[in-house]
Amino acid sequence: MHTCPCGREAEDAGKLCARCAALQALDLDAQAGEKEIRGAYRVLVKVWHPDRFQSDLKLREAAEAKLKAINAAFLLLTAKDGGRETPRRARPAAHRPRPSAQPPRPHRHPQRAPRPRFRLPAVTLLKIGVLVAGVLVAGVFLMAMDSFFASDPTTGRIYGEMRAHVLANARQTAGNLWSQAGEHLHGLIPQKSGTVPVAAAVYPDADPQQANAQSGDGQSIPQSLHRREPGASRAEAVRLQPYITAGLTRDEVIAVLGAPTASTESKLTYGASELDFTNGKLSGWKIAASAPIRVKLWPESPVDPDLASFHVGSTKDEVLVVQGTPTLFSENTFGYGGSRVFFENNRVVSWKNDPATVPLRVAP
Repeated sequence: MHTCPCGREAEDAGKLCARCAALQALDLDAQAGEKEIRGAYRVLVKVWHPDRFQSDLKLREAAEAKLKAINAAFLLLTAKDGGRETPRRARPAAHRPRPSAQPPRPHRHPQRAPRPRFRLPAVTLLKIGVLVAGVLVAGVFLMAMDSFFASDPTTGRIYGEMRAHVLANARQTAGNLWSQAGEHLHGLIPQKSGTVPVAAAVYPDADPQQANAQSGDGQSIPQSLHRREPGASRAEAVRLQPYITAGLTRDEVIAVLGAPTASTESKLTYGASELDFTNGKLSGWKIAASAPIRVKLWPESPVDPDLASFHVGSTKDEVLVVQGTPTLFSENTFGYGGSRVFFENNRVVSWKNDPATVPLRVAP
């Protein structure tokens, strides 16, 4: 029997046990605790995420292999047994299967019955026809009523304002439903072979096997960094570019965006957009409509993805789930168009809502 330097059983001489090998994959020592394991995993996922290497196929493949090893090591270290291997016990001789004297019988595949053809009953077809006719009649009736009230001098102005308000609310609700459905469907689409679920970078503390989160849809700002309105046209194919996110160094940002139009020790400027740095790390930004930059913030802890609004006391992660990535980001401020959300100690203390640009989804 071969042993690891930590005292556990190893498969071959000179090799590490499964736990020590997993710690080595996360660049940790044998005394690392759960907090250090999760912290190292969160950092390595951001560094080796394949979306950061879109322009280089070889680097992307290497990042996918590295991230796969990181996920496997994290799953092993956070399992219930902590990656500790139990010694194998030999099966008693009494329970070992005895060789059969008779030769095995050849396996015969049963013949499959032909599939019955699916046919709708006549009653069901009649019901569908009646339903379609009813919808058409209702549509014609509503169009006639709309024309009547809109053309009437007495009710035209009031009816026009009410209709515009109802259509605006319906359009906003449809946009929210469309965005949420797209995020959920993205998690159900099969990934290419060798890729890693994107949820490993969205929720670093979540189980990587339950990957079900979002990636970019290739749309540019300013209309919305966080939600894409339904019906947005795509005149031509959009080339996916890596996201710029908090924590990147100046060299990493310049490698993605190219040379800035202006530069200081604490700021990079691209047109009217500004990126702020603290101790050499990206810590904030102000994205202008005339110079859009693909930026992204992910929640640092698991949050209910079905949240519909936030309130005073909500965390930054909850605001990110509700509103998405802000166009203005600093330590204590999120900006969405002309709207602002203010924080103290990572909690919402107040906000300024500007429905004309991007309305805030605050609790009533």
